[in-house]
Formats: sequence, structure tokens, C-alpha cells
Amino acid sequence: MSRKADPTSPVEIGRRLALTRRALGYTTTTMCRMMGSQSGGSAYSNYEIGRRRISLDLALTLCAHCRLTLAWIYQGQLDTLPADIRDKILALLPSDDQSTSRKSR
Repeated sequence: MSRKADPTSPVEIGRRLALTRRALGYTTTTMCRMMGSQSGGSAYSNYEIGRRRISLDLALTLCAHCRLTLAWIYQGQLDTLPADIRDKILALLPSDDQSTSRKSR
């Protein structure tokens, strides 16, 4: 029996940030620019791979620019996202992850 990953871990937060970026069709460089970073994409890449946890201030900036929610970024609550973004993210998930994500509402 496998243990369920902690949705608040930097790795799981990073997984959601990567999914979100792909769903929105942006590059890591674009995401960094939206956050006000001049790193050329490396800061966002560090968040995506779980090397660092995105700060609250930067997460709030992404929420404002991309219509995301803190509940999605930090806790994985997919149902808190606007329907169009949620559907794009679900389309990227394997079917077994989709049923798990829908049940976690």
C-alpha cells in the first residue's frame, strides 16, 4: 500500500506549479516575469522541482496574474480554481490522478 504524498510538501507544490504552467501554455521565463523575477526562468524551475517552496508573496502575485488560488498552490484543492483552468489541468493528468483530484474536494 503506497502512502499518499503530503500536498503541502515543496515537491507536491512544485508538481502543481508545473502542471499549472503547462496548462496555461507559459514558459518558466514567462512565469518568472509575472512574479517580478529577473532570473530568466531558473527561480520558477526551482519551485517546480521542489528545490524551494514558492513564497506567499510570489504565490499571491501568480494568483492575481493567472487566476489561481492559494488553496490550489499550497494544498492541491483543484476545485477552487476557475473551471477553464481546472479543465486544462485535468486534461494533463493521467486518468487515475483525475479521479483522486476530484474526490479531494
